[in-house]
Amino acid sequence: MQPMSLFSHVTTNNDIIKLILERKPYMNHLSKYIRIFLIIVAVFLLSQSNANSVWADTIGERHTFFVDSSYDVTGRTSIPATLEYVGVHSYFYVDDLYLSSLNSRERAIFNQQIIASAQEFDDNIYPKGTAFWGSETNPGIDNDPKVTILLERLTTGTGGYFDSANGYSKSQTDFTNQREMITANISSLNTGYLKIFLAHEFQHLISANQKEILRNVFEDTWLNELRSQYAITVAGYNDDFQNSDLLQRAQTFVNNPTDSLTEWPNTNLDYASVTLFGQYLVDRFGPGILQDTLRSPFVGINSIDKYLSDHQNLERFNDVFADWEWTNYFDNCIPDIRYCYVNQNLQAIHVSLTDNEQLTSNNPNPYVYLLKPWQSSWYQFKIDPSAPAGQNIKISWPSSVFQVYYADASGAERRLGNGDVITLPPAGSFILMPINSSKTSSFGASEASTQLSLSIEYTTQTLTSLVTTVSDGSLIMHAGTPDIYVVTGTYKRYLAPDVLKFYGLDASQAVMVTEAVFQSYMPANYIRAVDEKKVYAVWPDGTKHWLNMTAQHFTDSYRDWNSVFIVNSLESNFYKIGSDITQ
Repeated sequence: MQPMSLFSHVTTNNDIIKLILERKPYMNHLSKYIRIFLIIVAVFLLSQSNANSVWADTIGERHTFFVDSSYDVTGRTSIPATLEYVGVHSYFYVDDLYLSSLNSRERAIFNQQIIASAQEFDDNIYPKGTAFWGSETNPGIDNDPKVTILLERLTTGTGGYFDSANGYSKSQTDFTNQREMITANISSLNTGYLKIFLAHEFQHLISANQKEILRNVFEDTWLNELRSQYAITVAGYNDDFQNSDLLQRAQTFVNNPTDSLTEWPNTNLDYASVTLFGQYLVDRFGPGILQDTLRSPFVGINSIDKYLSDHQNLERFNDVFADWEWTNYFDNCIPDIRYCYVNQNLQAIHVSLTDNEQLTSNNPNPYVYLLKPWQSSWYQFKIDPSAPAGQNIKISWPSSVFQVYYADASGAERRLGNGDVITLPPAGSFILMPINSSKTSSFGASEASTQLSLSIEYTTQTLTSLVTTVSDGSLIMHAGTPDIYVVTGTYKRYLAPDVLKFYGLDASQAVMVTEAVFQSYMPANYIRAVDEKKVYAVWPDGTKHWLNMTAQHFTDSYRDWNSVFIVNSLESNFYKIGSDITQ
């Protein structure tokens, strides 16, 4: 059966050339000079067409495409396909084998489904995707602004795939279709999932341009997939949460939350982890953290650290990862917005403990765990009821590969230093979240685990406690750095040596605190002069930047008024004026 024409023929320069050069009868009535002029125009158009090699595909056109045999349901390396629809931004090609399997009734239904899918791509996925992420290579290797979408039967569980080789010429690689294209599973056409797969794969096409073509770098797989999962949200397909991909990913994650974020064997667990982490990043830092890191010459964890640094956030990826870990167990916006999902549909997430141990009265209590890089875990330890009164707990581990975070019933988590001493928690238990931070790039499909040897013991050693020994306005410092901070409430603010002088202070007045106490304070860089109303952000380069926004926007952007430090005019005037901050 001949395919039904679903779109009108596209007029090109070739049609005009053909019209001019064919000696139609009415051409004889034109003057010799006009005919000569028209022939010159035809030759010019022909030369331009040859130079630009623009040959728009037309309905019914057939091509043989290279495909990935590991995804093709029958293991083929190439397939013939027919162009079934030409859209504003797309060509929809369909596997001939699939088309030949349709009877007349199925073909009629298919025609309507392909129209709806193509229009959804043109009207929603493409404009929203390019507005949020940036452009794909356009017009690209084929000098055609339209994206080729190939629909074929793929293996079970495969919604689609993107092969960056198609964006290169045959002189660069043999198996290339020399098109900006993505492939999706034709079986999803009947289920409503095709649009989700197209949104996901289209981000990969954009990412290839933004990273590989424009910046000559290759994004880490986990972060590339994270953005493609968030592209589903960008397209609006997670708005109806009860019928969303996000709900399915959240359920998968809760059932197995200990999967490594960065290892990528390409399983459902991998997609679940990056989906939830991507939602958390946007909740906390706004969509800019995904957009800006895509357009960064850095990749993976390093690109996120660069973003945090550029936006004057003293926390780094490991701290954000730990906050996300605690969110998945605690998920409560009180006492801190860092420990919850803003999306109310995700606030029901509460993962189970990885391990639950009863401490004995023996010293020390040894524990051994195996963890892959950036693998989540939640280990709860219950205090021995017969523990001697007045004693504290010392937590030690010999490896610098691990960073260990502590949390208890108070709701806040903080990073520990090796050998730190904590008070006996009032609820009788506490949770440790160790993080294997041994790798920050070059993650593969299988990462090696590293052994964590953890020692927990009762001790008579005292500790520097946030509540009893550090008061508002105190100067603090921690081991390994001469940096001085002033604390107020739950925040700490760095004070440069020159700034200390404006208050008649010096470094000798700073209290040395444990790593646990230091990390328990959140960093802040907002100031307001005592005689002014403007709030500024102080950057490490010695500049201050006015937060040129309404008080409501300040609050809505999850900034905390308690993080604004009041300073004297000497300090305020010390900083050079920088550009305003409006977001």
